[in-house]
Amino acid sequence: MKGDRGLKLSGYEVFRFGTAELDDLARARPLLQQFFADLSDRFDVTLSAG
Repeated sequence: MKGDRGLKLSGYEVFRFGTAELDDLARARPLLQQFFADLSDRFDVTLSAG
């Protein structure tokens, strides 16, 4: 939590995920895909697959 506060005070946005959200790959994959799609829409960036 202290790290989050420091980042936020420095102007960064912090997005946290719980362990339960990421434990199961079948659940985590669509959650993360949607998160990054929403994030790229919000900040108007294009993501490229590496």
